[in-house]
Amino acid sequence: MLFWLSGLAVALLTGVAVSAYLWWVRRRKNEIAAGLHALSGLRWREFSRLVLTALERRGMTMVAAAPDETRDPRGIFPLTRDGQRWLLSCKHGSAYRIGAAPVEELAASVRMGNATGGILATEGQLEQEGRVAAQGHNIEVLDGPRLWDELAPLVETDLRQQIVGQASARAKRHIAIGWLASITLGALVATALANSGLGTGDSPPLAPSTQQKPAAASAATEVVAYREPTEAEMQEQRLAVSRALSGTPGVVRGVWQTRLTLVVDYQGDETEVWPRICQQVELYPALRTVRVQLNPPAGSQEPVRWRQCKTI
Repeated sequence: MLFWLSGLAVALLTGVAVSAYLWWVRRRKNEIAAGLHALSGLRWREFSRLVLTALERRGMTMVAAAPDETRDPRGIFPLTRDGQRWLLSCKHGSAYRIGAAPVEELAASVRMGNATGGILATEGQLEQEGRVAAQGHNIEVLDGPRLWDELAPLVETDLRQQIVGQASARAKRHIAIGWLASITLGALVATALANSGLGTGDSPPLAPSTQQKPAAASAATEVVAYREPTEAEMQEQRLAVSRALSGTPGVVRGVWQTRLTLVVDYQGDETEVWPRICQQVELYPALRTVRVQLNPPAGSQEPVRWRQCKTI
């Protein structure tokens, strides 16, 4: 029976290791990626306002802009803290890959404005040459995980809970699959040890097991059968929902503001239209928990509502 104990040990060690990685590492990466994607769907002014609010929590205060300063996406926000002047630049969009040029541009503004240093905020990623330039010019860069950690407490509560909840649910699904694979691996190890005669004390090898192989093959097939839809498949599903909603009674249009938010303009009674919307959305399991923004008919006194067909 020693080979069964060996297989059990392999299954436990593998399952624990996979679970720890998926929960503590992969889950956080998924949460950060979804959060940054949601931030990239904001307007530049909304994004800049969130960054300014986060910096105010650090003790920084925005000062009055000079007449020649602009507020376009390349504008500079002057800040002050403890009597020292700082400059903030926001590069909005998850596609940004920050090299040395934007950092040098901000550094020149810091020198011309006689500021102590600068802060560069972006949902994108700072490349190595940009990091070297930032270190040489006293410029702090808020990108990727650092930016999400700063702005997550300021994001709308239901949206943040949706992002965190979806990342947790995905991690739990993958952990369950990981344990199934770990059990399969343990069974294969135990079977191999039994067939080789190791751990039994018997010198002659045992006959090949005919009962373990089908069970292991069935478990392995179950692991392979499950998979998350690819981004291309998700896009096709979102387009299919939009097309279906365009022909749904009571729905004017349904468009995707972000990959996590569906905006629906409707007419008539919301209580009659909402089940029809969910009927189309719930056809695709990966979209059942998306955030739906319900825009009332023009001239209506009803407020804009945010709902979910299914909760996690």
